[in-house]
Amino acid sequence: MTDDLRVNLKSLKRTEGARQEFCVRGSLGETIQTGLAAIPSGEVITVAGSLESVGDGVLVTATVRGRGNATCSRCLAEFTFPAQASFQELFVYPEHAPAYHDEDVLFIVNEWIDLAAVVRDALILDQSPSPLCKPDCRGLCPRCGADLNTDPSHRHDETVDARWSALAEWGRMS
Repeated sequence: MTDDLRVNLKSLKRTEGARQEFCVRGSLGETIQTGLAAIPSGEVITVAGSLESVGDGVLVTATVRGRGNATCSRCLAEFTFPAQASFQELFVYPEHAPAYHDEDVLFIVNEWIDLAAVVRDALILDQSPSPLCKPDCRGLCPRCGADLNTDPSHRHDETVDARWSALAEWGRMS
């Protein structure tokens, strides 16, 4: 993970109910791969939202934006897509750690929070398992593999399975 996605909390002064807007930009330092989609390691991610001081820590509500690369699950074309996800996460002050010993929580360290792990998880959970280059992608011909997006009138002559040829003749009888 990287320091680019860290936020300083000093201005909240641990005052319950205090709010602060924030916006940070950085990269995760690793490629996020989910099936046919990936967000490259060098991609700049923008995280914008609000910090709210609550009893045991700081509640972060934010939206993550970036760009990713994917392979269409229907036509296998490469394309870029806008990666976007939202999250809400509680970061706990170290002195309240005993109250959260059974839970998987993130902690505030020296009045800083590191959003990298939360951003990574939000982006992974938001990715489609079957990305499409466009909503109406026609895919590939199941018979020959032709791209039906570039040739929408693509057709094959109907061939009759030899086992059914007698039935085909029966329909032509008068």
